[in-house]
Amino acid sequence: MSFFDSAKDFFGLGPVENAEDDAYYDDPQYNSNSAGSTAYDRTPRAERPSRMDRPTPRDYGRDAVRPSYRSTPHIVTAAPRNYNDAKEIGEPFRDGDAVVMDLTDLDTADAKRIVDFAAGLCFALRGSMHNLSRGVETRKRMFAIVPENANLEKDDLKRAAGLR
Repeated sequence: MSFFDSAKDFFGLGPVENAEDDAYYDDPQYNSNSAGSTAYDRTPRAERPSRMDRPTPRDYGRDAVRPSYRSTPHIVTAAPRNYNDAKEIGEPFRDGDAVVMDLTDLDTADAKRIVDFAAGLCFALRGSMHNLSRGVETRKRMFAIVPENANLEKDDLKRAAGLR
């Protein structure tokens, strides 16, 4: 046997010695009188677990774990110096307080990161975000994030930011 024949046999490219493979004899046999059904037995429906025994996605709904928020949250003012100070924004908001953010002293890149972080908080905790400096003649960049079901007006947030 030559080197090439040995290599072809090693990679399975040589001639087929036995066309009948024993591995196919254990496959389920099909019943010829019914279209597409197999001959093996299925577990009767009564023995299978019912749908009521399995948890549904509704069992893990948002009402299962809900933090209790005050109806009128405190307004916390934060002036982060860089992105590492995002904790000053996240913790009060997670605890149910509204957060007014003064991003005036941040460079544009860090301010965008903080706004993205705050938007993620609002999405995760179903809050809302407001640009307080829009429509106001000021150089300040002021934003506010408010928890879900908070009874706060935008004027209250602007007053806390020092814009009114």
